[in-house]
Amino acid sequence: MAIYTGVADANGDFTVPFSSNYTGGQKVTVTAEKDAATKTIEIFAPSQVQSAMIAFSGDSQNFPSNIGDVTININGAIGSDAMRSHSSNSSIWRRVTGLTISEGVTSIGSYAFVDWAQSKFLLLPQSLTSLGNNAFQGWGNALSLVIPEGISNIPAVCFSGWSSASSLDLPSSIQTIAGNAFQLWSSCLEIIVRATTPPSIVSTSFQSLNAACIFKVPAGSVAAYQSAPNWSAYAARIQAI
Repeated sequence: MAIYTGVADANGDFTVPFSSNYTGGQKVTVTAEKDAATKTIEIFAPSQVQSAMIAFSGDSQNFPSNIGDVTININGAIGSDAMRSHSSNSSIWRRVTGLTISEGVTSIGSYAFVDWAQSKFLLLPQSLTSLGNNAFQGWGNALSLVIPEGISNIPAVCFSGWSSASSLDLPSSIQTIAGNAFQLWSSCLEIIVRATTPPSIVSTSFQSLNAACIFKVPAGSVAAYQSAPNWSAYAARIQAI
């Protein structure tokens, strides 16, 4: 049985550098010691993890630093705070490079995927109908976003802080966009809104949006958007798809 050793930092976080000889499914025992007291747990570290619920594209080398992309395969709801990253850079979720949520997921709770700061993409399923506030806040490296048909409401701060994203595509089903929902999209060049009726927005829905960003809407709805409450502030930037 191989022995792997890792030393925790001041926050109690640590990384175990598995060797190339590690075989997926081997038992790993973790023991914590303090003031002559010990606490032991047993875990199974992954290798090319594939499961019915979550899959990682990375391998066991320096897991979780090499976690790669994540795919979630479940049916129903993803709860609030489900995979929320914390402020420490050592959080496993801050190392993920992309997220695919497969068909079957119908709702995503508040703060579920906050601060997945290294993720470059997010793929949402057509089965999705509900999002919680702050659900995907702080994805500073994500490059674009498509919201699927069926979503009618973008809640507060839901996609705030996507500072690297250059494009956003909103579905024809969209009806309301809450305050700071798309705050700090400072690199965005194009937002497509497919709804023929202008969604209800507030003055902060697109807070700190790139000044060069244009809005593309259905051709027959350009005038309606240009005169709609709060949309009128972007009138010069609204054009036909």
